[in-house]
Amino acid sequence: MTFKIIYYELILLVSVSIILLIVILKSKGVYDLLIFFLGLLIVSLSRVYIFLRSEVLVPVFYITTAVGYFLIAYSVIRLANYLKSVKVLEQTAFYDPLTKAYNRNFIEEYIKEELRKAKRLKEEFCLLLIDLNDFKEVNDKYGHNAGDVVLKKVVEKLKRNLREYDLIARWGGDEFLVVLPAEKGSNILEIVGRLVDEFKITYGDVTVTLSVGYACFPHDGDTLDKLIEMADSRMYRSKSVFKEVKKYALDDKGEEKV
Repeated sequence: MTFKIIYYELILLVSVSIILLIVILKSKGVYDLLIFFLGLLIVSLSRVYIFLRSEVLVPVFYITTAVGYFLIAYSVIRLANYLKSVKVLEQTAFYDPLTKAYNRNFIEEYIKEELRKAKRLKEEFCLLLIDLNDFKEVNDKYGHNAGDVVLKKVVEKLKRNLREYDLIARWGGDEFLVVLPAEKGSNILEIVGRLVDEFKITYGDVTVTLSVGYACFPHDGDTLDKLIEMADSRMYRSKSVFKEVKKYALDDKGEEKV
């Protein structure tokens, strides 16, 4: 039995072998990549001509080619599934599973980075802390599934009313935090006023509106905690005003006047 390898195929075979060796040595546990390179190696080996009594063993070529391509396909499928699982992990790490807004952990890290950038470039940016008025009434009257629907609609409506590059995060419960990159403090009252005036979501006979607090860097603080504290204070003042207005809008029977 003799072997015959064409010169350029020998170079390809050696190259693939070297790559496979590097992967084995440096990529511990990369099982699917090893299968992929093994498939390439076997496909390369399928070009080895095996002679037995001057006859080429053609079936060997077919078998090794099939095995090689099978291993390549198998590894690609597994790698695709791996990438899909990474995407799911990213969604869990960065996004609120219900509303698809960013989650609290992500937005806190983003604000810290925004602070570093704003200090370095001497830029401004602002935060909005939003609480939903009468959201509890939706849950009490129609159940938590209805509340979930309202929360999703809130994020959708916020996206339509803000700039494309503004970031919306679910801060907790029925509270949301919005980051307005490169927004000047001189514009923030106009933005808050417009948002409060235009934002209404009705579910059944309950209308959900917003109480909004704001804070801007550097005027209201130069750390995450200071900015959140200021925005939270202003949001609760807004909430108190809403409750007072609602209280005086009730008639003697406790029903809201239309």
